[in-house]
Amino acid sequence: MIKEFKLPDIGEGLQEAEVVTWFVKKGDKVKENENIAEVQTDKAVVEITTPYSGVVHERGGEEGENIKVGETLISIETESEGVNELKRETEQSYVEEEKEASNAPARRVKAAPTVRKLARQLGVTISEVTPTGRGGKIIADDVRLHAEGLTDKSNEAPDPSTSTHSEPIKGVRKKIFENMTHSMSEIPQCTGMDEVDVSRLSEFRGLLKNEMQNGTLTYLPFIVKAVAFALRENPRFNGRVDKENMLFHYQADIHIGVATATEDGLVVPVLKSADNLSVEEIARSIEDLSTRARAKKLKSDELSGSTFTISNTGKRGGFFATPIINPPEVAILGVHSITRKPVVKDEEIQIGDVMGMSITFDHRVIDGEHSAQFMSTLEAYLEKPELFIFKGK
Repeated sequence: MIKEFKLPDIGEGLQEAEVVTWFVKKGDKVKENENIAEVQTDKAVVEITTPYSGVVHERGGEEGENIKVGETLISIETESEGVNELKRETEQSYVEEEKEASNAPARRVKAAPTVRKLARQLGVTISEVTPTGRGGKIIADDVRLHAEGLTDKSNEAPDPSTSTHSEPIKGVRKKIFENMTHSMSEIPQCTGMDEVDVSRLSEFRGLLKNEMQNGTLTYLPFIVKAVAFALRENPRFNGRVDKENMLFHYQADIHIGVATATEDGLVVPVLKSADNLSVEEIARSIEDLSTRARAKKLKSDELSGSTFTISNTGKRGGFFATPIINPPEVAILGVHSITRKPVVKDEEIQIGDVMGMSITFDHRVIDGEHSAQFMSTLEAYLEKPELFIFKGK
């Protein structure tokens, strides 16, 4: 019996998804809940598992193609005389590969579990595959090329510094391409810049860092907490535009997205109800979300629903920038490097910790006066962190 598995809605109102990587091909045996493909949604790359056990009868699309929600992603033959035979062949192939690998010189192999599984299915010894991914990582295409006997010097990733070459814009990068193009072409954006003395915040961070157990404490959790309180007092920055109905929606909940760099590009994990979290809870959540984002282990709902975004360029990001709004939000905050600079305190010049900040806003619904008020509120919290640290959740 052939059963069709249709692409489910794995996000907020998902319409379609791009097939990034297939882990199975026609004729492969699969088990229930086994990963069969990676697909790219508007938010992230998501691994799809099959609800059926059996043999792959047909795939609903090739890598790089889009499949709409409700269309057949894959069809599985759940009753087949060849299943047991295929299982024996697969197991034998796996045993032979392990024996071969045990006799080969040891070397560290960088490959995701799904890529290793693909190698076993194709009868490829993973240690013999030429890696072309970043940092010497073996990707699915490397395994396929090796299986086809096509790996040679021409298939290795060219050195960008010595050669002219091209690469496809796909996956996460394709979604970034589309979202940023939409944001800049649709929204009239204006950026305000300022700097804030975070010397006192540095002191509080040092104190709390010593009290935290089994965790790191950067400036970002404090910034998130301060932003959450500033959004409470400036709710226009926590809104959304409904262009079709010419409405501006004030959001009751404060869900802050934190832009996170991954190997594939920026993704934005979301801290839900950030205003109700303590600084320590925010710190642990950011660490957890960032780690799983880089490992592509985030769930779809952890990458959706943000009402405001923070882009942290860190030490290497310079002192100012012009971050681009993440639609359908109406503003984004950029926080930049902290440097030691002269500051005036009590009519005296002292050396303090100074951080650059940039606020980009949708000028259709937010005026310069609103922006100045928001930044003033935020700066007050950052300069005197006791205003929000001891204010409770």
